[in-house]
Amino acid sequence: MRPRLDLQLKATVNLPAETSGVRKYALKVRNYDLLRLETFVPRVLVVYSMPRDPAAWMTLDRDGLTLRKCAYWVNLVGFPETKNTDSITIDLPTSNVFDVGSLRAMMQRARDGVRV
Repeated sequence: MRPRLDLQLKATVNLPAETSGVRKYALKVRNYDLLRLETFVPRVLVVYSMPRDPAAWMTLDRDGLTLRKCAYWVNLVGFPETKNTDSITIDLPTSNVFDVGSLRAMMQRARDGVRV
């Protein structure tokens, strides 16, 4: 089995602080509409919260790539239509940290044919 997962990756230095277990992110309506459709290959939004200092964003050497701060994910399948024309604010649950464990779990769910 070769499961597949499509990720829409976004990065920002302006992700607001956590409030009530979520962080807010403004997503373009076009991206929102595409991500909320049920597809054969699951689509997930991943938002990387970067440090303000560009020199601290990442370290890359022969041993690996290290990204600073944190990334969060959300599956928008089934979310409601919006009347907004430019952007819509998405709640990113802070419990949905995008890390090795969450990626493995998403891939397993994709392999099993279960919504990510």
